[in-house]
Parts: sequence; C-alpha cells; structure tokens
Amino acid sequence: MTTPTRTGGLTEIGELLRVSRQRAFTLARRHDFPEPLATSRAGCVWDLARVEEWSKTWDRNNKGGRPRKPPSP
Repeated sequence: MTTPTRTGGLTEIGELLRVSRQRAFTLARRHDFPEPLATSRAGCVWDLARVEEWSKTWDRNNKGGRPRKPPSP
C-alpha cells in the first residue's frame, strides 16, 4: 500500500478548490466525491491528489438548488 503524499481536511480541500470550508463540507458529502482515507473525532482526512482529480470532473457552474424566478413583465 502506498501512502499519499498530500493529505488534508476540509480546510485544505476548500483552499484547493477555492471554496469556503462550508462549501467543501457540502461537496465532500456528494456521492461521487472521493472517500476519506481516515475518520477521527477531529474529522476526515482525504488524499488531496484524488480530490484534485475529482475536481476536473466537477461542474462548478451547477450550484444546485432552486432555479431563479423569471423577471416580472
């Protein structure tokens, strides 16, 4: 088994993806996000190289949520 060279938590994921820590938490809960390497009471730790690979498939423009209401005439 090889040990990843770069690991990090939600703060590092946020910095890597240029999003807030809160947004990183939301992204980490997605079904297609890489599984954490380890989980402790302090939080999860991910292989940042795998997160970076995942980010290449992530559609940053799709923010989800409710569509905007069309402007009133």
